[in-house]
Amino acid sequence: MSPLAIALLCFAALMVMVAVVALSRRSAAGIATSRLGRTIRLFFGGARMSARLLRRRLGSLFVSKRRRAQYEREHHEKTAKLAFETMGNMKGGLMKVGQIVSFMAEGMPEGAQEQLRQLQAKAPPMDYETVVRVIREELGDDPERLFNDFDVEPIAAASIGQVHRARLNDGTEVVVKVQYPGVDEAISADLSNMGMMFMLMGAALPHVDAAPLAEELKGRMLDELDYVKEADNQERFAELFADQRRILIPRVFRAFSSRRVLTSEYVEGQDLYSFTERCTPEQRHEAVLAVYRFAYDSIWLHCCFNSDPHPGNYLFLEDGRVAFLDFGSVKDFDPKWTSDFNTLIGLYLRGDKDGYYEQARDMGIIVKGHEHRVDKDWLWDWAQWFHIPVLEDRQPFHFTHEYCKQAVQQVTGENMTKVNMPAEYLMMNRLTFGLNSILSKLGAKENFRLLSWHYFFDDGPAPPADW
Repeated sequence: MSPLAIALLCFAALMVMVAVVALSRRSAAGIATSRLGRTIRLFFGGARMSARLLRRRLGSLFVSKRRRAQYEREHHEKTAKLAFETMGNMKGGLMKVGQIVSFMAEGMPEGAQEQLRQLQAKAPPMDYETVVRVIREELGDDPERLFNDFDVEPIAAASIGQVHRARLNDGTEVVVKVQYPGVDEAISADLSNMGMMFMLMGAALPHVDAAPLAEELKGRMLDELDYVKEADNQERFAELFADQRRILIPRVFRAFSSRRVLTSEYVEGQDLYSFTERCTPEQRHEAVLAVYRFAYDSIWLHCCFNSDPHPGNYLFLEDGRVAFLDFGSVKDFDPKWTSDFNTLIGLYLRGDKDGYYEQARDMGIIVKGHEHRVDKDWLWDWAQWFHIPVLEDRQPFHFTHEYCKQAVQQVTGENMTKVNMPAEYLMMNRLTFGLNSILSKLGAKENFRLLSWHYFFDDGPAPPADW
């Protein structure tokens, strides 16, 4: 064997050893923590999906149209299941991306949506011994001594931690969220890979400033690792909405909370999907008003919002209230930017096409020097999809999956080559699409122009009496 062949074999063996070490580096919760290990797992997951796509295309070449449609459905369901397993087991930032996709996947088949939907609260949990160790390290004792009762099995497991039901010594029922050991390292690794992704985006879309987008997403994701900050956020929102009869923010118990453990009031309620299957029209109406008011008051009155609006973060109570959960990722908007965006929407609602164009340019949605890429008529038509729910007051607007799908398509594909997405606008879109998806799943049908007008103008109609 030649020296070159020997050298190549040695190099290959070295790479295999590096890969084995990277893949074997796991935290106590079984989470891969190295950047290389997570990249390799992601690569193999993508390769398996690509192989599935190739088999599906080959298998559909010589079959009937009906059979081909069945192949499509099966492919989407099995691919979504594979994605769920990959992201659910890896947790961290990749699972968070999957959660975002899960409530924006309006155009996917129902079977595929169901698989991704599990990412919202049904990730593979860590073992109880690890839970005990984390609580002991954070709170100074075992859960059996700190709490009067502590359930071994979690009631939910998500991207960063899992939740256990418990009872304090005074009988108060609580939920205890425990962070996965090593998830901070996993997220750091994912964020390193995310930087690479945004570099590629910058090369593909040179007029889009990708750096602020990456920093914004990194900041929100890193915030979620600090449960002390989440407790601060949760108490802040509880104070802001203390006088709202439809809105409940669970109480935080500071004595049983730390940076990696968060104990909150237990709330008995239905998840979104169970609620929509059983609710009456009146209950649906009350829930829609609660969700809508929480979102709009947060953004337009308080300049902040829980930037993780997926279905797993809502509970619907028997008395008609909606409980809002998980305040790990809260976006605080610059009041000036919020005011500018409020003005932008107001110009559209007033029908001022020229003013809307100038305001969009001043806000950086149209990049200065690239005005030739976007004319006023195109921008006006493009923006219509974001304002359709509040354009008419003659009849209620019905949020549907088809509307949500069309709205999402406005900020994808070729349209992304024409407009810029400043970091604040990125987060506003995430909130908007998340809210739209929740409202469509609720089957919301209200006069949203009447509900919204007072946020943008001092004149005109007031909200309804039951607002």
